[in-house]
Amino acid sequence: MRAFASVRLKKGSLIGEFADHLGTAAVQRKQAIALRAAKVDAELASKAKSEFIANMSHELRTPLNAIIGFSDMMHTQTVTSPEKVHLYSGYIKQAAEHLLELINGVLDISKVQAGKLSVQKEPVELGPILSSCLLILEARAREKNIRIDCALARRLPPLLGDPLRLKQIVINLLGNAVKFTPDYGHVRIEARPENERLAILTVQDTGIGMSPDEVETALRPFGQVDTGFSKRHEGTGLGLPIALALARLHGGDLRISSRKGAGTCVSLTVPLAAPAEQQD
Repeated sequence: MRAFASVRLKKGSLIGEFADHLGTAAVQRKQAIALRAAKVDAELASKAKSEFIANMSHELRTPLNAIIGFSDMMHTQTVTSPEKVHLYSGYIKQAAEHLLELINGVLDISKVQAGKLSVQKEPVELGPILSSCLLILEARAREKNIRIDCALARRLPPLLGDPLRLKQIVINLLGNAVKFTPDYGHVRIEARPENERLAILTVQDTGIGMSPDEVETALRPFGQVDTGFSKRHEGTGLGLPIALALARLHGGDLRISSRKGAGTCVSLTVPLAAPAEQQD
């Protein structure tokens, strides 16, 4: 009887030891998988930032070279005719505005990552914002013979948002739509109440479209969709991440529905101002 008890005890001890080893091995395996995943994420982030820096250096040099070149020609009086002076001063202004846009984008995405980007909410009428954005992008669309339609729902209540930041979102969305839509394409922007609390604004284009993986990349800071079409166009790829961050700071969201070769639809939701706020 004692021998039997001794065998049972020894057997139980072996099972316990095996269970301990198995548990330790499972923990080590999970740690190794997590470490590998973290390493892959770090490598991807490092690669994305390296590609961004390389692309950013090119984007900065292009307008700077234009500013230096044209201003030098005017300074040395290589160009003297009033028509040429007017034309070249216009080029300098365009290059400077593009440079400012690039720098503002980098500063905004830095604030997003540091958690320091903020919005000042107030009741805002969407109509004037859309009109201003369309006026800014009209020239770009005309160069490519792209038609832009705008449909604003009647009696759309005021939004609760930051006017400058809402304008920034719309310009980013419309700018991307025009940029990635081939010549003679079509862009449509619509705005309507989604429910009693939210308004929805959609930007639909007939552009090149994206796959699900490319959509995920486009929404990630420092991530750029690597297509031959996109590489022919200027930009740092920060427009969508900034628009997404601003939408969420407003208490809304931004979603993308796209299919390769079949265009893209971006949906932006923004809170409506409460009746009491509308009266204020």
